[in-house]
Amino acid sequence: NESDIDLLKLRHTSAHVMAMAVQQTFPEAQTTIGPWIDNGFYYDFYFPETTDEETGEVVPSRKLSDQDLKKVKKAMDKIISKNYPITREEVSREEAKRRIEEIGEPFKLEILDSIKTEPITIYGIGEE
Repeated sequence: NESDIDLLKLRHTSAHVMAMAVQQTFPEAQTTIGPWIDNGFYYDFYFPETTDEETGEVVPSRKLSDQDLKKVKKAMDKIISKNYPITREEVSREEAKRRIEEIGEPFKLEILDSIKTEPITIYGIGEE
């Protein structure tokens, strides 16, 4: 599988689409790590404790439920149907850090710190 470049690209892109769908559906979700793997792809998410804007009630940290995954799948289908362009950029470590801080992704900063080579590669989907 690792020699099939098209399959690896598909898995990598699928992980990004899933992350985008989760964050559109659950804006409080923070991405942690989400690589392609031998038999597909995955993404880990962190759901911090938040406060419901309407009720003021504290919403505890949580995990995705089966019902949540159905919503994510629907959001993924919608993203895919829009046929957004996928971009790949190579940027300096400083630029990558600036962009990650701008979107409030602390776990991505940890990943950035673990990358020892430059330039840093950043992927995007559409304008999002």
